[in-house]
Amino acid sequence: MLDITKADGVGANIRQLRMAKGMTLDRLASLSELTRGYISLVERGLKMPSIAALLRIAAALEVKAAYFFDPNSEPAPRYTLFREEDRNTPLQEGGFELFALAAGRTLKMMEPFLLSPPLKSAQRASHAGEEMLFVVNGRIAIKLDGEELILSKGDCLYFSGETPHEVRSLGRQRAEVLVVVAQTSNN
Repeated sequence: MLDITKADGVGANIRQLRMAKGMTLDRLASLSELTRGYISLVERGLKMPSIAALLRIAAALEVKAAYFFDPNSEPAPRYTLFREEDRNTPLQEGGFELFALAAGRTLKMMEPFLLSPPLKSAQRASHAGEEMLFVVNGRIAIKLDGEELILSKGDCLYFSGETPHEVRSLGRQRAEVLVVVAQTSNN
């Protein structure tokens, strides 16, 4: 049970986690059906959200609500999805931008692969560390733990490489995907 009396730093923890995941206030407000102004007040420590609001924010950020009260607890996100339309600055025509790998991660392998329609799929092997899929062209569907996510050109998805996952092409054009495998840095 959440103890709302231990709320010091809740807003700061929400802000820190949101920024670490690259999620804008607009995107979070839209996912959790909360207003941007409300979340902004919470992040600045000017308003204490209701338990229901905290649970909606936690669901949108893919973490346990307890993490907002104790940042040392395990947030345990299943995945982090960056959408092309959520970026603040538009990309140049034909240009692509990869998000930086998470802190403490180092590049282990980078590999492009192509998926040809219709519905050709590729079962990706499980591995330790994290995996990032970046859609260069086309649209793909990725199945993670029974949940299917649709990614379009410019979208970027981080998830644990140990999670069983299957990727397939959508639409009529061939999908081009860049795979980045990351491991914990020894530094």
